Amino acid sequence: MDVKGVSIISSVIFIAITISTIAIVYEAGVPVIKKMQASASIEKMKDVFSDLDKVIRDVASEGTGSKRTVYLKIDPGKIVVNETQDAVYWELDTDAKVIEPRTRQIFGNVIIGSNLETSAYQENYSVTYPQIPAYKMENEHIVVYVRKVGSASAYEDFTTNSLLLGIYNKDIGVWFNNTNIFDVTVDNQASSRAANGTTTLLDSGYNLPYATVYALINSTYMKYNVNFTLESGEDFLRIDAGGG
Repeated sequence: MDVKGVSIISSVIFIAITISTIAIVYEAGVPVIKKMQASASIEKMKDVFSDLDKVIRDVASEGTGSKRTVYLKIDPGKIVVNETQDAVYWELDTDAKVIEPRTRQIFGNVIIGSNLETSAYQENYSVTYPQIPAYKMENEHIVVYVRKVGSASAYEDFTTNSLLLGIYNKDIGVWFNNTNIFDVTVDNQASSRAANGTTTLLDSGYNLPYATVYALINSTYMKYNVNFTLESGEDFLRIDAGGG
């Protein structure tokens, strides 16, 4: 009886270990499977959108009255048509790390990327009067206006506390106008605040992983720069400074 008891217990233990091992192997394989599935879907939709782009360009080249009927087969994800941007999107929510966050690849008119919710372009800041020439950066959460100053061929005088014009928080519907909420000095020297220089939007358009306005500050104290960067998915503005 004792021998049978040991035999039964050993069998149960062996089975439990076997099942546990299978479970561990399965769990370890899930991320790989998800990544393979997402990669296959993305590659397929890249081909679909390349074909769609060709059809659109063919119709555009044929003039008024030309038309085509296009059938799109969508497996996972969803299709979104944005009339404002004249763009068609395919969106796939996945936790598989197929594409690095806030990166993109451009294949002609087809863009593939992750976290591409930022837009940036030139637009006057109209909250105050008169309106101020500015660069507008926007993502899902906030809108940022940075003063447009000078050009590469013509520096313009300004003070650092006038660069950041305002921030609008879309989540709570509140404006934060720059009433001395932002200023830059170096070594607490007042002469580093007044300068001439430029501000430049480094990349413009829609579907950006992030946007940056680069400010070149040529003060009598020293020459330096300030970067205003808004990333997709973030509810804050990142500001970095460095030597010119």
